[in-house]
Amino acid sequence: MKGDQNQGGFFLSKKAHISPIIALQVIILIISIVIPLLLVNLNQSSSCLHHIEEEGGTLWIVGRAFGFTTLTWFIISSLYGINTKKLARYFKSYTKARDIHCLNAGITIGVFFIHFISLLSSEPWGNLIFDGEYNHIPYSLFMTKLWTGVFFGIIMFMVFISAFYFRDMNRMKKFGFKNFIKIHYIMLSLSIILGIHIFLINTELLVMFWG
Repeated sequence: MKGDQNQGGFFLSKKAHISPIIALQVIILIISIVIPLLLVNLNQSSSCLHHIEEEGGTLWIVGRAFGFTTLTWFIISSLYGINTKKLARYFKSYTKARDIHCLNAGITIGVFFIHFISLLSSEPWGNLIFDGEYNHIPYSLFMTKLWTGVFFGIIMFMVFISAFYFRDMNRMKKFGFKNFIKIHYIMLSLSIILGIHIFLINTELLVMFWG
């Protein structure tokens, strides 16, 4: 866009526009981490101490909390992506709008990995996965919850990586911008998988009361 090549004072206006957005992002990130941690910790402490007193119990709390953080940032990133054109008009720069969307997507991927690694290393999920303690929870429910989360996480990661690959305009032109947009819509349509994963959060309660 022409705005990307504009001179002097225009760059000052872009900085003035983007700084509050970045500050808001930081505030939302902090809130999206702290509130789920407090709520999940309260839920665990008031229900069943068996798992949180184990060595990996704290990681279970962190993993569950960051699941809510991941959902928050997936929604934020999706909203920014859907409104990229409006953001481009706001910034007078498509590049700035795209980079803000990529930043949100990067945060989503980052908190997803914390969510996944924490649960993988936690008690009871680590025991379920590596030690086969399937008497802890119905096998079908556990595997469905696990693989819906992993599958959708892989999809998000692949779309995120593709955004960097297609920053090269020659690659983008060859692949087609419309096809690139279709990839994002396919991911959004597959959010039903994410919905199943979230619905099965009740399997956590089964672990707490059956374990």
